[in-house]
Amino acid sequence: MSEPGQRAISIRRLDGDDAERFRALRLHCLQSAPEAFGSSFEEEVGLDMAQVRARLEAQPNAVFGAFADDQLIGLAGFAVNPTLKKRHTGMLWGVFVDPAWRGHDLGRRLTQAVIDHARQYVDILHATVMATNLSARNVYLGLGFTVFGFEKDALRYDGKSYDDEHLRLDLR
Repeated sequence: MSEPGQRAISIRRLDGDDAERFRALRLHCLQSAPEAFGSSFEEEVGLDMAQVRARLEAQPNAVFGAFADDQLIGLAGFAVNPTLKKRHTGMLWGVFVDPAWRGHDLGRRLTQAVIDHARQYVDILHATVMATNLSARNVYLGLGFTVFGFEKDALRYDGKSYDDEHLRLDLR
């Protein structure tokens, strides 16, 4: 990944044409911060490009990307709960900004893009954040999310346990 400079940064929804860039950055984030995601590199590396495209084109689910010119440098996803009784809720997932681009407010901008999209489809948006990830936690709380639960030993990676906080944002 190249370093930030005077490059134009934009946020937009990804589509099937972005599948290769999305897959590359998604695998990079799963390798570089494996403790921060419920999914794993090992689970996603085997997905073929048709599965990746389908994820990007699913409606009303969405993935938003931050671009420096045409380089994908950040991600944030949205998924509606598929069960009948929980279809009024959605999930913010997979928020990641390449370390070279952190400090440029991209995590907040990506999360806001998901919130704006989610308002059209759900009443409540959930998120999960690793309890020790204070920068992400502060972004979410700053955008109006509230903590409603704490899960000790939520994830285990490489013999170490990680705790999660569960958050919600009322969109009504």
